[in-house]
Amino acid sequence: MNQKVKFAKLVAKIGVYFGAADGNYDDKERAFVNLFIGFLKTQSGMTEDVENIIRETTNEKYKLDDLVAETNDALKHLSAEERKGTIESINSFIETVIGIDGKKCTNEEIEYNHWKEAVKA
Repeated sequence: MNQKVKFAKLVAKIGVYFGAADGNYDDKERAFVNLFIGFLKTQSGMTEDVENIIRETTNEKYKLDDLVAETNDALKHLSAEERKGTIESINSFIETVIGIDGKKCTNEEIEYNHWKEAVKA
């Protein structure tokens, strides 16, 4: 599997995880994650079918530590500048996912803070 597809799957998993961190992965969160994966495909020239990525990732349960490890693994192949930009993009993505439903949840905040501390810049 090429790096672009691996990254898109990782982002989808992160979206599912943070979307469900409040106990409910709702339609707004799901739609945003799906739209973002489509955007990644358009921007990267990835040939993988977006629907396959979404189907493979949506109904799974993920552990934050596994997603952090997978993210750090993906980042280690990037230059310092690319790492910084990628982390900023993922953080913005996570913030949108957890805020799109209009509800603040303590668990989302705790998980997101753990994410920010654990992902290596």
